[in-house]
Amino acid sequence: MEWRLSMRWRALGDPVSEGRRAWEWIQRVRSLHPSLDLWRPTANSPQEAEQAPPITQDYLLQEIHQTQIDWESDSFGVAPAFSGQINQGSKLELYFNMPNPGDASIGLAISEALGAALDASEAFADTLMHTTASIFTPNIIGALTREDIPITPTPPPYRYLPGWKMFFASDSPHYQRATQLATRTAPVANGAIFTFGTPDTYPTILNQW
Repeated sequence: MEWRLSMRWRALGDPVSEGRRAWEWIQRVRSLHPSLDLWRPTANSPQEAEQAPPITQDYLLQEIHQTQIDWESDSFGVAPAFSGQINQGSKLELYFNMPNPGDASIGLAISEALGAALDASEAFADTLMHTTASIFTPNIIGALTREDIPITPTPPPYRYLPGWKMFFASDSPHYQRATQLATRTAPVANGAIFTFGTPDTYPTILNQW
């Protein structure tokens, strides 16, 4: 299966300070799976990536700072790093003041190796979601989504990618409906992670929203 992890939260500071939380997240997930241990800069070629040293916090924060300058906007995105094998790794994406001012988001386009671990272990999927939600507080919404499942043409009421596992803040207008549809609920941070069936059945469940 092809997977994507995403989480949106209310920023507590400027993009560089939020980048420090992204660095904390990298440190926390490194021990969860071998493919998450080594993080390298996003490069223009496989050869360049091979020669690049692992990223540091200073590198990550500088990439965020420079990208904001280049975009000449408070709203911007950056893909500063990847983990795992070159050309087969998990790509990290960070977004700031998108879609709303004060929002920040993390996205991880998950590699085949990491995806296989998610396929094999729901406990691992829970840990990855819980770790992400516990760092980026106060969270707004998040999801662990299969990218190989077609998205319905009509956007869901919560205006986010539907996921097998989703985070909703307890003050979200969608929290109660998520509670009704979920097959399992796990409180974390300022809300809860909701599991909707299985990786194969969650679209059918969420279509009842």
